[in-house]
Amino acid sequence: MYATAELFSLAADKNTSREVFLSNVTLSIPDDADGCVDLDAEKRRLSQIWDVAHMTMKEIVAASGMTQSAFAKCAGVPLRTLQGWCGETRECPVYLRFLLAEHYKLI
Repeated sequence: MYATAELFSLAADKNTSREVFLSNVTLSIPDDADGCVDLDAEKRRLSQIWDVAHMTMKEIVAASGMTQSAFAKCAGVPLRTLQGWCGETRECPVYLRFLLAEHYKLI
């Protein structure tokens, strides 16, 4: 089984479609996994990870319900950096988008 951070990184790959991501991950669940794995619930969880991995930083900030200023202050990120990410003039690293999405309970 993959950790959530690994799944987020796999989902963020722009060369992989949603269907391929869902299929590859669910097929990697071993048949002898502890307990019964509810594949429908797992696909919903993976779909949520996929959706958040493909959100822009502007969408992540909006989903947090905060202003850019408040988001930057709470996340400990310079406001100009966040504005660059939201304006898509700078790219926010995948690992940081994961940490922010996890912190603001988007996944």
